[in-house]
Amino acid sequence: MNLKQLQSFLILSDELHYGRAAARLFITQPSLSQQIKQLESSSKIILFQRKGRRIELTRAGAVLRTHAIKIFQDIKNAENELLLYQYQTRDNISLGVSGSHLVLPIFKLFSAKYPEIALTVKEFSTEQTIKKIGDKVIDFGIVYQCRVPENISATRLFEDEIVAAVPLTHPLARQATLRLEQLAGQPIIILNESLLLRGVIATELEKRHIAPNIICEVDNHYSCLEYAEAQIGIALLTRSLLRSTPAKNVRLMSLQEPTFYQQVILVHGSDLLPDEPVRDLLTQIKDHYGSDTITPEKVWSAQKMRV
Repeated sequence: MNLKQLQSFLILSDELHYGRAAARLFITQPSLSQQIKQLESSSKIILFQRKGRRIELTRAGAVLRTHAIKIFQDIKNAENELLLYQYQTRDNISLGVSGSHLVLPIFKLFSAKYPEIALTVKEFSTEQTIKKIGDKVIDFGIVYQCRVPENISATRLFEDEIVAAVPLTHPLARQATLRLEQLAGQPIIILNESLLLRGVIATELEKRHIAPNIICEVDNHYSCLEYAEAQIGIALLTRSLLRSTPAKNVRLMSLQEPTFYQQVILVHGSDLLPDEPVRDLLTQIKDHYGSDTITPEKVWSAQKMRV
């Protein structure tokens, strides 16, 4: 039994007519008849029986048709998945992250150990990362706490804080503490509306009837910091950014809001079957955030999280 014979069998089982099936296969009727005879001989079963001038599938033929359909669907699925790896000169592991700073230290360690593996890091919104994992476009992601579907596994890494980066030239930088209400009317640099943390900030401001003066919306945490360092306005960003990017000319101030402490989670498909490099990368992420010292709470749990 081979794929060519199975394809001929499947087309004939669709048409139930040798002439039409041979035309679809671009072969002659005798050639098609020979293939079916070879298939029946090798499997020692009768697949078709004649009913007058017509042919019909036997019970065994119906069973084989079911399996043949699945075989060719599996082949098609395999071809579609392999399209992701066309033109690659080396193996690749892809991550979606809610800020490239979240994976920067791990990237250095992994690349040094596996120089032959391409570690691709792309910044997406949390929602985009979850969808791309579900669609098997990326392998896994590091995102902020969110609701995940049943086919996604989520593991807590650490608790991050949304803070204000206040330019040193701003009067608020001279205060001992900073309250959220003091941001009313102030020039604010903030992440764009597609990102989860923007929603967290906006919800808290609305609850308190605070109208911020948003002068700039940016796509990433680094840009938020750069604008604040340029003394343009107060940036709202995450404290984790400052581990890899020391702040200059700004003062980082906590806003002391419980909702401004957000869990960072590792997400991947529940059916992920990691090879050695992927297992090693996951271990490096666990080890790195398991020893995190900048956050008040460090939780490592292998269970699925439902929010």
